Amino acid sequence: MLPDRSWQGLWRLVALGILLCYPIMVVKWIPFGGGARYLNVLAAPVCLILLWQAPRDEVRGLLISAVRWGIPFLPFVLIWTFAQLWHDYDPLDLNPPMRLLWCALLFLGARLAGVSYRHLAIVAGLGAVVYCSVALVEVYGLGRKRAWGGTYENRFGQFSIWVASLCFLHVFLEKAKGESRSLSALLLLAGMLGCISTWLSGSRGALLALLVLIAIALFSSTNRRRGLLFAIALTSVVLAFCLLDAPTYQRLELTLGQTKDYFSEAEFSPTSVGIRLELYRIAFLTFLDHPVIGPGYTSLEQLYETHPALGVARPEMLEIPGFHNDWSETIGIGGGLLLVSLFGTCLWMARSARRNVYQLAFLGFAVIFSFSEIFFTNKMGLSLLMASWALYAAAEQNQEQSA
Repeated sequence: MLPDRSWQGLWRLVALGILLCYPIMVVKWIPFGGGARYLNVLAAPVCLILLWQAPRDEVRGLLISAVRWGIPFLPFVLIWTFAQLWHDYDPLDLNPPMRLLWCALLFLGARLAGVSYRHLAIVAGLGAVVYCSVALVEVYGLGRKRAWGGTYENRFGQFSIWVASLCFLHVFLEKAKGESRSLSALLLLAGMLGCISTWLSGSRGALLALLVLIAIALFSSTNRRRGLLFAIALTSVVLAFCLLDAPTYQRLELTLGQTKDYFSEAEFSPTSVGIRLELYRIAFLTFLDHPVIGPGYTSLEQLYETHPALGVARPEMLEIPGFHNDWSETIGIGGGLLLVSLFGTCLWMARSARRNVYQLAFLGFAVIFSFSEIFFTNKMGLSLLMASWALYAAAEQNQEQSA
């Protein structure tokens, strides 16, 4: 039998492997993928075991740090829960509160397991490689037009560019300056593969994450030379996607055309952009009628029936399950109160992340994605945001503790 110390090392390795497998959430073909089960089925039990094994004199300090970690999310989580109860929604539909609980546990487990920036860089690289492999099989092997990971094309694109961006951040910014050249080269390659899987997903909105990275490189990098080089490299990638790749260029051109058509037509065309802009109009009119706590809608069909000012519903609109973006979604669920709480959470997150480029990137990605998709109000989107926030916050505190 191995000595106790060896078993402890093996257990820590297993715990690290489980806690760091968050990229599986978007790939349905992987066990425990295709949803947020990674948090409650895999990560939470491991974190509870790690917390139970922690020295008793350290538990109180760890719990306090977990509470501090979760404070920025509280405005949105608390008002969401209040709106759910006010409108008599299903009491078990506690998406944001449960995300916060599981990710607070994840933060504790990552602290106790000793998660580092190096671990997170390697996981981001592996995730990008997996996403690219899945995308290539789905598009070129199975003949799909867009890669989707068995879940949803836009969500798959968002996860792909998320891990690709982390690879770039680890290479170009200050946290990775001590890494070997071979690891940096592998991370760059993985980042490019993540961009390829984003491109194969056909998600235009996901590519906007690269603009967030360019802004961070120019204004938040502590090493100006690295930041400028990073910005130039990413700008080249964006231009290559937008100008040299014909399908991407056509989709961008189509976006501009559909936007122009929406504002020039007497009756909007049910295009991808047209429907999204129409949803913003519906949300604005709904807000005028319910400025405080919202109507607590159950469907767009119900809103059309109870709000004549919205006009006659087109059949295409009635097929949409919700508002399709966070800012309209919050107005429909909780009105101005929930909208202000989401703004408050974003501002609080920005304040707490002002010196952490990774967390600034996470907030920027989430806000960018939230204007055309639901992200904060989506179980998988919020899980990705909170899990990444927890893991990188734990890595920062572990690094400070070992310094």
